[in-house]
This record gives sequence, C-alpha cells and structure tokens, in this order.
Amino acid sequence: MIPFLSSPMFAVMMNPSRRLVGLLLAASAATVAILPAASRAAPPAPGVSGERLSLFSIDLASASVAQFQGAARAAGAKSKGRKGPAERFDVAALGIPAVKNLTVTYVGDRVMTAQYEVDYRNETLRKMLKSKYGSPAASRGTSDFAAEYVSDGSYVWRFPEGMQLVFKRPFFISEPTTLTYLNADLFAAAESQAKGRDDRDAAEKAKSKANVF
Repeated sequence: MIPFLSSPMFAVMMNPSRRLVGLLLAASAATVAILPAASRAAPPAPGVSGERLSLFSIDLASASVAQFQGAARAAGAKSKGRKGPAERFDVAALGIPAVKNLTVTYVGDRVMTAQYEVDYRNETLRKMLKSKYGSPAASRGTSDFAAEYVSDGSYVWRFPEGMQLVFKRPFFISEPTTLTYLNADLFAAAESQAKGRDDRDAAEKAKSKANVF
C-alpha cells in the first residue's frame, strides 16, 4: 500500500469535511517546494503507466490553475465557487455515468487533487476506467476492478511525475466513494509543510505554558 494513503491528511481528503479546507489553507499559505520533474524520456518505473495522467484533455502534472479552469469550462463543467484552495464544479453536463460532483484543490498555481464523488455500484464507470487505464497497479479490495460488484478498499493507478488515480470505496456506505486525480509529490510536500507548521505551533504553546510556572 502506498505509505501516504494511510496518512491523516489523505484520510481527511478522502472524506471531505470542514477540516479539509483548513488543512489545505495552511498548506497553501507558503510556497510548496516542488520536486524536479522526471525526464519524460526515461522508462517508467515498475507499476507506472507509460502515459501521462490527464483530465479535460490537459496534462495535470504541468497544468496551471488557469489552464485547468479553462479546460474544465470548455468541457462543460461549471464552477460553483472557490473557497480558499478548494473549488467545486457542477459536472452534470459532462454526461459521465455515476459522477455526482467534482472538487479540485490547488496549491499555489498547481492542481493538487481533482476528486469526483461517484456511485461505486455503477459497473459501467469501472469498466470505462479499466478499459482506459488497465487494471490498478495496487489495490486493496476486489481482484477484478470491473466486476459486477466491488468491495470496499482502494484501487490505485500510477503515472509519471508522481501522479496517481485513486478509486476509494469506504467501508461505511454513508461515506462517499471517490475517484481522485492526485499529484502525490505535491500532496506529500504540502502534508510535510503542514506537519512542520503544526509541530512549531505545538512547541510555541508548550513554551508559553512553561513560562507560567
């Protein structure tokens, strides 16, 4: 299993809440260090697709916020407004089966995640994903992703430059099933920066309390 898939910040991102916005606001408050892009001529690492991950026909690893927003509008997605680093889109006009909405999070001028809420019971959607991307590179759940029924778990496809596509069905059906286009390198940098800020805040609080004795 990918290490950061079990991290607290990823768990929050997979289950949208008010805390998500707070964490992402903290992560985007400062410039995030971006790892150097891997050579496009280099052969893909084991389990990594040779193609690049795109959405609305643009390369997500290199797209700016403005480029992504323009491509989303051109495809028929309508922005429902942006709050801090998170922007929600109405995607009804896209005509994708089982897709309910799209939430995109930005860090600086980069797209960190683009997350659809989906209906896990829709076999057509899963067959479309398997037809386009093949079987997941890693999974914790049903062995055949395109089977009639898929169990709870995570299904991950890997792409160049740290990009991933993650289908996650929670154990509890009250929680949303999600399909997330993820810049894992950018996410890890944002999470590390947020953790460092939390550690500094905790140290400052401890120091201030020590001064009262």
